[in-house]
Amino acid sequence: MGIAVNMFGSARVSVLGCLPVLLLLNGCGEAGPACDSAEVRSSVVRLVADNRDNPLVKFAVENSNAIAEMLSHANAEAEKSAIRDKAKQAATYALDDNIIVNSSHARAAICTGVIGVSVGDTSAQKEVEFKVEQAADGKISVSVKPFLF
Repeated sequence: MGIAVNMFGSARVSVLGCLPVLLLLNGCGEAGPACDSAEVRSSVVRLVADNRDNPLVKFAVENSNAIAEMLSHANAEAEKSAIRDKAKQAATYALDDNIIVNSSHARAAICTGVIGVSVGDTSAQKEVEFKVEQAADGKISVSVKPFLF
């Protein structure tokens, strides 16, 4: 904190010296829920993975050479559909370690991360935006913004 002494010898507190302290105090209690907690990360992955028709897994299935090979040996459309469905069910997802907090308030945060999926011999990644909200009772809810690939 800066202190300035005027020519009469009295001290006064410099406003600029207080600014960092005021900003620090102003931020207290304003931080939103953590975007990168294990619970939130798991929820984001689960929300995307549970949607078997998400654009990310569709892209990976359509571009997998291993899946294309299996499809080439299938005769009926029902058999091809079953191969695609099985590939989507077997897909593995991961959320990248780097999570960006776009905005944060006392009980909510909007975050961005990169989610990846692997299907057969193909992997694909997509940036995903999600919202983390904390209820008054402390319970956390997560929602994922729909995305296109």
